[in-house]
Amino acid sequence: MYTQEEVKKVQKRLLEMAVVIRDILEAHKIPYFITYGTLLGAVRHKGFIPWDDDFDFYLFDDSYDDAMMVLKKELPENLFLENKESEPKYYHGWAHVKDINSRTECDLFPDDGRYSHKGISVDLYRTKLIREKEENVFRLTEHLEYLNRKHSTHMMPDLDYQERTTIIKQKLEEAKIEMNAQTDLGREMYAFFVIYNDRLFLDEMFPLKKYTFEDTEFYGPQKAEALLSRCYGDFMQLPPVEKRHPHYSNVEFLK
Repeated sequence: MYTQEEVKKVQKRLLEMAVVIRDILEAHKIPYFITYGTLLGAVRHKGFIPWDDDFDFYLFDDSYDDAMMVLKKELPENLFLENKESEPKYYHGWAHVKDINSRTECDLFPDDGRYSHKGISVDLYRTKLIREKEENVFRLTEHLEYLNRKHSTHMMPDLDYQERTTIIKQKLEEAKIEMNAQTDLGREMYAFFVIYNDRLFLDEMFPLKKYTFEDTEFYGPQKAEALLSRCYGDFMQLPPVEKRHPHYSNVEFLK
């Protein structure tokens, strides 16, 4: 049984990891912001959502590779940068930082257990500045590349891959035709390298501002409510009890 006491222990380790990552990025003037459940926790709880046991950063596309370079070089020995360079089976479109002194099980995302390192994880998502006109093509292209990576690493059955890519390719062709027919480029916006339909316009993103999180601070978007309302609707309202579940199903601490 994965207890609330154990969730709090995971949160403590996650916060330690996040502070290390934050300090490296800020030392090199690489911008980042907290997002999803982490940002929601900062706004609604001034820290972790009580049942949440993951941590979410976003990095910007134009400095993402620089971030990977400095993290690979400066992360302490107890933390591992997991991406396509370090994990042969890696298919995610963003990197993780993992704690090598823990071991997790995750019933919600069983594919994560196929990676070599199974420790507590911090997500380092990626966001790119595009025009509104490009959004559908961008998202469908990212979705198709995700499926290609997952299939190429033998993490997706052939039939499932063929069925899903056939649908995505058709939608992508339709989206390209629609995009090329539009004369208005639309506003500049940050689109995210995940399947979710989340976005932030420039005035919602900048200037980044600091949010209290537990006993420290992290940068977040200027208008957190814009992202949170798109993700969660009435984000200040707690979800029903049956939906308050952690990411992991079990965590073992090795040290």
